[in-house]
Amino acid sequence: MPYRGYRSRRRIHIETRTKIELSPALIRRVSGLDDLVRIFFPDNPRHKRAFISLWLEVKYSDGQFLSSCKHIPARYDITQRILEIVRAKMKRLGLIRRVSHYSPEFGHRSGWTFSPRFRSALQQMSSLIQDATVSTGDSRDERKDRDALLYV
Repeated sequence: MPYRGYRSRRRIHIETRTKIELSPALIRRVSGLDDLVRIFFPDNPRHKRAFISLWLEVKYSDGQFLSSCKHIPARYDITQRILEIVRAKMKRLGLIRRVSHYSPEFGHRSGWTFSPRFRSALQQMSSLIQDATVSTGDSRDERKDRDALLYV
C-alpha cells in the first residue's frame, strides 16, 4: 500500500520521499540529464518527466530564475500534483531553492533557482570519505575510530 501521508485538521500532508540511488556503477554511466534523473527518481517515469521539465525551465530562464511554475504542467503534459511532489523533493535535496520576494538577490521577486546545497554536500561527503580512509598512524585516532562501534 503506498504511503499516503498524515491528516492534520482538514489538509492531507504528503511526506516527501528523498530516496535516491547512488551506486558507483550508475554514477559512472551518467552522461546527461536523462541519466541524472535516474539517480533522483529511480522508479517513477512521471516524476522523471517532471524533473527534467522543471530542470530545463530553471536552466533556460532569464538568469536561471523561474518566477512561476504555472505554465509547466500544460507545456510538458504533466499534472500539477506531480510537479509539486517533484519540486518538493528537489527542494528538500537542495537542488533548487525558493527565493522570497524579500530577497534583493533577484530584485525582490519570488521564484525558483538552482541551489548549491546538494553540490556542496556531495563535495563535503567526498572529502569526509577520503579523510576517513587515510590512516594517520596516531593511536588516539585509531581508538576514536574503534570507539565508533560503541555508538551504533
